[in-house]
Amino acid sequence: MHFDLRDNEVILYLNYINLDNRIILKIGENFPYKDLFAKERQDLDFINDNNYRKIFSQKSLDDFNFYLEKVNKFAYDYVTILDEDYPYNLRYIDDRPAILFYKGKLDKEKDKNSIAFVGARKCTDYGKWACRNLVQGVVSNGLTSVSGLAYGIDGISHKATLEIAGRTIGVIGCGIDKIYPKQNRFLYQEMEEKGLILSEFPIGTEPRAFNFPRRNRIISGISLATVVIEAKEKSGTMITTRCALEQGKEVFAVPGNINSIYSKGTNKLIQEGSKLITSSDDILEELDYLIDRSDEKRILDYSKLDKNELLIVKYIEENPNSTADIMASNLNIGIDEINYLLTSLELRDYIENMGNNEFTVRR
Repeated sequence: MHFDLRDNEVILYLNYINLDNRIILKIGENFPYKDLFAKERQDLDFINDNNYRKIFSQKSLDDFNFYLEKVNKFAYDYVTILDEDYPYNLRYIDDRPAILFYKGKLDKEKDKNSIAFVGARKCTDYGKWACRNLVQGVVSNGLTSVSGLAYGIDGISHKATLEIAGRTIGVIGCGIDKIYPKQNRFLYQEMEEKGLILSEFPIGTEPRAFNFPRRNRIISGISLATVVIEAKEKSGTMITTRCALEQGKEVFAVPGNINSIYSKGTNKLIQEGSKLITSSDDILEELDYLIDRSDEKRILDYSKLDKNELLIVKYIEENPNSTADIMASNLNIGIDEINYLLTSLELRDYIENMGNNEFTVRR
């Protein structure tokens, strides 16, 4: 009953039985996945006996029936290396995940221009400040941020992106149906609606410690470069950095206090040749030759707006060609203040006067 599985479902099965990702890739390099169960043992001589038994176990095949039903019933989305919308940058790393479960929306073209931001979970106030400024500077230029949806720098990176209506990707070390850490529940839900969450682990996988080094290669692999903000000398962040270097990706490091354990990793990276950065411009200038600007849109940096300015810009975004009178009426702000703020926002390139005192957001 399993021999009529489609290629993608065979990959789903091999992932379900926790077959090593490199073996899953190797199978696809030798023949179409749907032909796997028709092969003789001699055709699979690149698979050892233990893995062969694992693949052809009747119990595993029977259990997969229920798993497949669950995936379909709850509409868990997944993409495989065979699919057109598989993340572009990941295709070019050695151990690219054969399958990725996801929540949110895939956007292969936009996510070509992704930058990973990683760092300590117990970060300092300096690290939080640096993360927010670097992320928003990069994202406001139309790039996507990537991180691990964990505590510390990860969470700050995602939140800073969402604050300015940018796109962010979280790569997690458990099943896509699990939320870890629990304190990130609301962030997880917001990213599910406005960004993208990825996992290569089967549905139901708990967040085990040994999963996280595996997921780190995806964080660096889906990105053009990795920015390290704070890190201990021996940490998960440094594992991500090593993955990036092995993948031939750029690594940037934020210098830190030489007396802080959270700067020992970043300062060591700089000593070993990673580019020292002090602003988002350093990142953008260094990567200019790699960034695909064919479909790039400017993201408005809301962090520089006060309360009433933010109300006006968001109103214009949702109601293009609005006039000052309409805004004054609907926002309960005096017409004189509206006119003053509109002039200020226009001079700062947030909005554009289309004539007849009608405004639209400048992109």
